[in-house]
Amino acid sequence: MYVDRDYPAFSWSNSRHKTFLECLRKYFHQYYESHNGWLYDSPEENKAAYRLKNIKNIPILLGDLIHKAIDLQLKNILNGNSLFTVDEMMAMVTRGLNNAYLDSTKFRHLWVQKPKRHQMLYEFYYGDGLSKDAISAAKTKLEVCVKNFFMSKTYQDILNKLEMRVLYSEDFQTFEVNGVDVFVVLDFIYQDVSQGKWIVVDWKTGKESDDDRKQLAFYSLYLSKEHKIPVDDIIIRNEYLLSGKHQEYQLTEFEIDSAQQLMNESIYHMLKYQEDPVKNKPLDKEYFDMNPSKKCNYCNFKENCIQI
Repeated sequence: MYVDRDYPAFSWSNSRHKTFLECLRKYFHQYYESHNGWLYDSPEENKAAYRLKNIKNIPILLGDLIHKAIDLQLKNILNGNSLFTVDEMMAMVTRGLNNAYLDSTKFRHLWVQKPKRHQMLYEFYYGDGLSKDAISAAKTKLEVCVKNFFMSKTYQDILNKLEMRVLYSEDFQTFEVNGVDVFVVLDFIYQDVSQGKWIVVDWKTGKESDDDRKQLAFYSLYLSKEHKIPVDDIIIRNEYLLSGKHQEYQLTEFEIDSAQQLMNESIYHMLKYQEDPVKNKPLDKEYFDMNPSKKCNYCNFKENCIQI
């Protein structure tokens, strides 16, 4: 439930952790300055930060739309509804991309007013729009990812398993660690009843990363804490839709403990940037140092950074 407050409630997530490590100034804009930016009477700097926070580039938006389409397809299966074809799922995602194009161009004023309800593409806000090559690459990526989803191990398992129990599908969950709310977004979790194993699935529309396994360790930590599922009964699986491959891991207690230790250390360092821990009031912006790097060229907040 929404609570009107001067400062946001402190919480932790893997994405927040990565932003904190990447650039403290970006972290300030993303998690503090943007707070209340959706309110009509907020200061302009809060509104501006909130708008910039909600900008998405084509790869990120495409990934989000594919995730939503996959979730709808999985819910169709679970609810006994008719299933989308490959072409129908591609058309659904394409409509989302087209709407974002219109919002970024013809209806830009609507995004300024309601940046959460309308899209602004990074390529239009900071550039000259989408090149033919970018459009072609997006179309190709969409086709490859959707077709590979239909052939993926997880989708085939869901279609063919006689006994399975679904726990979550594209759900936003919270659990508490040392008094701090920890957020995880769970793509899909189901139990293979015949094997007695819980499968934690993460759909990936980008390339493989060393961070992928670590991310799923946080999900396993959630399952072990909130649902008392033994670590030995959890299998984590990355479905790489761009390549059509998947990777499965059986994590150890040591890896789960390491994930919690990393979380604890991250929270400890984040709390150092609070002026008032009770209110989660941050220190002044100047304490959040800039970290100039190549990533600055792709940062949503680069217009606020005098070094760019």
